[in-house]
Amino acid sequence: MKKSLQLFVILVVVAFVAVVACYISARGFSRSHQSTSTSHEWIHQQLGLTADEQKALEPIEEKFERRQRELTMEIREATRELAQAIKEDQTDSARVSSAVRKIHAAQGDLQKVTLQHVFEMKAILTPDQYQKLLKLTADALNEANRDE
Repeated sequence: MKKSLQLFVILVVVAFVAVVACYISARGFSRSHQSTSTSHEWIHQQLGLTADEQKALEPIEEKFERRQRELTMEIREATRELAQAIKEDQTDSARVSSAVRKIHAAQGDLQKVTLQHVFEMKAILTPDQYQKLLKLTADALNEANRDE
């Protein structure tokens, strides 16, 4: 009896930690998404884009923003699924694993879409602007790793 009580307590603690981790991840992702827009505008300012370059980039930007919104919604929905599965299943169930896979897939797709967006801009930018964009992108990735 004592072992089963210990196991139950451990499961409750693990479930609680998982729910808290999901909540923190969702809040952190939400804040990073907001700062992404600001960072994106900042990068454009750093490149010194002309009005013609900005106009030429509009279709690329619109496509990127649309896909970014879609993937953000997928991540949020999968996070909700994960939280629900943790609350209901209270164990590492197939539903928990499925939600985690969905989150990871959408996060990976978001990284790919972001990189495709950066590389698509090459056709519009001058060689110097593109090199600066690549440096800013690499610097941002390195900075993100320092924060964690």
